[in-house]
Amino acid sequence: MSAERKPGTNAGRQFDAYRHTKILTSEIAARQGLHEDIVFSDAMHVAVALRLDDEGLPYTKQNAAWMFERISPSEVREVLLFRRDRPADYHDLPKAGELEALSGASREAASALSETLSRDRLNALFFADAVGNA
Repeated sequence: MSAERKPGTNAGRQFDAYRHTKILTSEIAARQGLHEDIVFSDAMHVAVALRLDDEGLPYTKQNAAWMFERISPSEVREVLLFRRDRPADYHDLPKAGELEALSGASREAASALSETLSRDRLNALFFADAVGNA
């Protein structure tokens, strides 16, 4: 058994949270008629916004890019549980629903970019400030 699957370890708990997150994502996407990637990405943005708020940091491009590297599957799972159990309240959370509001063409373009660019290049593209610093 690999380290990430050993029960009782933090890695094991995060692996279990990741599996549960995938199940929740599928359930919410099917119920709401959305693509799973949109549901998952939206939950990640909400988790980032909530964690930045907890840390007392503003939601800026640089802070968001930094926090995306620190969000755990269990944090995303908690957001998805909230969305599943309290759908009417979900959109009151910071950044909730922003990805769903994108046009189909924008979502397709973002999907194509995510498949062709490295994570560093994506961060530079989406989270760079006006002068090009990430």
